[in-house]
Amino acid sequence: MRRIPAAFLAAAGVALTAAAAPALMIAFTPPAQRALTADVVVVGKVTAVEKETVEATPFPGSPQKVQYKVAVVKIETNLAGAANLAHIKVGFVPAPPVVGEKPLLRPILPRRGMMAPELKEGQEFLLFLVKHPDAGFYVMPNMSPPLATTGEDAKQEVEAVKKTLAVAADPMAALKAATPADRYFAAATLVTKYRAYPPAGGEVGQAALPAAESKLILTGLAEGDWTKFEPGIPSGMQAFYSLGLTDKDGWVAPKPTPVRPGQPPVNFNQVTKDAFVTWLAGPGKAYQIQRVVPKAK
Repeated sequence: MRRIPAAFLAAAGVALTAAAAPALMIAFTPPAQRALTADVVVVGKVTAVEKETVEATPFPGSPQKVQYKVAVVKIETNLAGAANLAHIKVGFVPAPPVVGEKPLLRPILPRRGMMAPELKEGQEFLLFLVKHPDAGFYVMPNMSPPLATTGEDAKQEVEAVKKTLAVAADPMAALKAATPADRYFAAATLVTKYRAYPPAGGEVGQAALPAAESKLILTGLAEGDWTKFEPGIPSGMQAFYSLGLTDKDGWVAPKPTPVRPGQPPVNFNQVTKDAFVTWLAGPGKAYQIQRVVPKAK
């Protein structure tokens, strides 16, 4: 199984022209979920941008290299992965220089992606970073852009990230929380984390979770309300689909029920949850969730 290596395209950018393009609606990963696949999550302030660029590949296995600029970020709050660090270096591809009225083209890369923001001195962000595989800095994945730390929603976003990271830091404690709602949140969060592909791309394999943890996650999912959706929180259906159950696991997908005249439509999310609960009590008793892991080089 291979992950399309698109994450580092965010740092490398795509071929752009000076012509205006139609606006696009980009569905970025919610901040709390961005934190689950990041190597480092920090609130930090850009204190300098180094003058010299660094040549590096935009993603693992790329036949081309691009020029990165490197920002020095002072860590103000470490949320994950940067304990005992005062500063961290973040690479990005700078905007093309302007000649006359038109910017030069960005490098054309083998695969298309989105541009990471250009960091500038004095900016402060909540950053979701992954280690560049070859260079001595971190980058910002394409679907995990940084968040400004000012604004009405900033505090709430930071708190949501902290709650998510607390689950990742101590899964078993979170899965044994006192309330069904907290256990459900922990279960959906951990499925999202364990079934996510590495943002750096590359070859991946699968490894079974310990049976005890897997059982608690599946039980926690079964305790939730799959008909509701809360911003920033993985839903039961999202978590279920990411498990990738098949008939080899004893899973039999329910069939949509036709709407009868005069009757309200059947909520297929609830039907799926009911089928999941039945599966968990039968064929799924011994099932162990498969964690996506990078293959050893």
